[in-house]
Amino acid sequence: MFTPLALGICLVALTLTNSDAKAEEPFPNLQILTEEWSPFQYTENGELKGKTVRLLTAILKEAGSELGPEDVQVLPWARAYLKVQREPNTVLFSTTRTPERENLFKWVGPILKNDTYFIGKKDRRYDIQKSSDLHGHRVGVIIGDASAMFARRHAIPEQNLTFNSRADINMKMLEADRIDFVVTGWTAFEVEAKNAGADLGNYERTFLADSSHVSFAFNLNTPDDIVDRFDAAYKTVVATGAFDNLIGPEKGELN
Repeated sequence: MFTPLALGICLVALTLTNSDAKAEEPFPNLQILTEEWSPFQYTENGELKGKTVRLLTAILKEAGSELGPEDVQVLPWARAYLKVQREPNTVLFSTTRTPERENLFKWVGPILKNDTYFIGKKDRRYDIQKSSDLHGHRVGVIIGDASAMFARRHAIPEQNLTFNSRADINMKMLEADRIDFVVTGWTAFEVEAKNAGADLGNYERTFLADSSHVSFAFNLNTPDDIVDRFDAAYKTVVATGAFDNLIGPEKGELN
């Protein structure tokens, strides 16, 4: 017959055993989604590379997951964004965290700060001092992307918005004067301009669209313990200083 003391000891031991067992459980498989967003995440010779990919790899390793970059699905943004909202145990990166999206996902991050601009040609000599100055111009955005959200925040008339599935299409339209602005970050724009054979010196950041952060966005029906383990691994990577080496100077802008 157990005495109260013996029973208490057994319960503590059982709790510790269960905790240890849970801690040793392999990290559950996740469906990991991303888009082409060079230089942060991009495919080269069939291999997924980039700063955010290196961060993801470090987090998965810290969490005890056997997943790696080769397990990430690279999809057009609109398709990936819809998929992560529909399917549990799914995470999408790098997702701009905005008030409009706050309650659509469970979040881990931030990954990096992303200032987004209306970018246009210098020789047009645009005088954009406020949002309403943009309203008469044609703006290229990506379907389902934060760029469309930001354009609408600035009340760009719907008939002036051109929706495309990829940033490179918007870049080509901008270069051909079929639109006046694209809405994107400058670092990503540099890559798109180079890939399109455009002269970066012909372009400028005309007006700030938004200043926000990108993060990992999990489907709402993903169990909390999976998100919590991923978050704990993320925080460990940050705390050890590895974050600086993986992401680079953008880390200093996180606040």
